[in-house]
Amino acid sequence: MFAVVQGFGAFGGFTSNPSELLVRSLAERGHPDIRTEVLPVSLDRVATEVPKLMEECRPEAWLGVGLAAGRTALALEAVAVNLADWPESAADADGVSVARVPVASGGPAAYLTTLPAEAILAAWREDGIPGYLSQTAGSYLCNFSFYTAAEAARRLGLSCMVGFLHVPLLPELVTQPDKQPSMAMTLQSAGLDHVIEACRAASARGIYLGSSDEA
Repeated sequence: MFAVVQGFGAFGGFTSNPSELLVRSLAERGHPDIRTEVLPVSLDRVATEVPKLMEECRPEAWLGVGLAAGRTALALEAVAVNLADWPESAADADGVSVARVPVASGGPAAYLTTLPAEAILAAWREDGIPGYLSQTAGSYLCNFSFYTAAEAARRLGLSCMVGFLHVPLLPELVTQPDKQPSMAMTLQSAGLDHVIEACRAASARGIYLGSSDEA
């Protein structure tokens, strides 16, 4: 299996999640060597399903995709931190909130992305797709899934590229255009395609770092 691409279902009062739409669109276009999964915004499901998928698929690349409402461009996350922290007002789909607990007890403080970041950013620039390297994936379930995937790859001894892509709202989800930035689905989809293409190229050249890059 070349890659697993994992998105999230709707949450936070939004009727849909762009990451779910992107992942389902990728699946519909037919990539036999890519496994696509959409998980609910649930700590329990992410903690359970991500390691299972990593062990089952043993991919060369793992890419999580999630919504970051308020961001103006695609954001390739540079780091996943060993911290889960969100209040009751942002409880997950199961009603769970947590206060400053580790994603993995005894795990490293952080994992750096092992996706080919420079190649991805260059491809976005060349195609005119707004995007940047973000230094924070937050402390909610996007960061949780990113860290969990990297930890699972390490435990399994896999040389797997692991990273996470945050995407903005879609225009149709915006209720306050003067305050909420958005990006069209076509641009988001093209940006995702560039990430996958860059990972394929890195895999073919054998230049990626693997998932053991810890901090």
